[in-house]
Amino acid sequence: MIAVQTLSVAYGSGAKALDDITLSLAQGRRLAVLGESGSGKSTLAMAICGLLPTGARLSGHITFPSLNTPVLGRDIGVVFQDPGGSLNPVLTIGEQIAEVAVVHRGQSWREAEAHAARLLDRMGIPHPTEALRRHPHEFSGGQRQRIALAAALAADPVLLIADEPTSALDTVVQHAMVELLDSLVRERGLTLLFVTHDIALASMLADEVAILHAGHLMESGPVTQVFRTPTHAYTRALLAARLDLDTPLQHRLPEIGPNFTVVTPNG
Repeated sequence: MIAVQTLSVAYGSGAKALDDITLSLAQGRRLAVLGESGSGKSTLAMAICGLLPTGARLSGHITFPSLNTPVLGRDIGVVFQDPGGSLNPVLTIGEQIAEVAVVHRGQSWREAEAHAARLLDRMGIPHPTEALRRHPHEFSGGQRQRIALAAALAADPVLLIADEPTSALDTVVQHAMVELLDSLVRERGLTLLFVTHDIALASMLADEVAILHAGHLMESGPVTQVFRTPTHAYTRALLAARLDLDTPLQHRLPEIGPNFTVVTPNG
């Protein structure tokens, strides 16, 4: 579905946000792009869907072997981290979802609105027909993210790119959103690329994982293999820095130092 070859991206005169990235994602598979803040995860996702800001310098190649000239919104759906920034505050949610179906599916507005209502119902939005007439500010943050997901899926894309879709949500809402996303990917046979800093989410939702640090690809492969037997020192440090219920009290987490050196309490 996606083939990225020697991709580099730089902004202005600064250092490269991505440096010589090569990876691929097969049709029907799920790839988690994992790393710390500033590692280049979102830059990679935005480069793939063609949404890098003006002035970004890109080299290398991004191709879609399974798609013939993919169109954003039709073949590729995108869900952003902040639904408040991706939904137009002055349009009803029905107008925003239906517009996608009108433009990319060739439906009439009446057909598109019916399609939008069905999508909202599938997303778990109460009273979907009435909800079509409401504006984004009338919904909770979790509901807005479900609405943004409905808009991303309104044209029946084959590839879904999600940039930290649960990071702005509380833990309970995150869990519900992950379950919804998982079921939708299965139902529709979607190929999924999602950006996250959450190791637990990556292990739950992904088939494969790509580990980024400072714009470099540290390692990639099946998620169970990478998490159980990581080959790179940075990946081992990243996994060791994760807190969970099994982390001993007073346990000091390893610090990720320069050149991927793991600094322990004993030096």
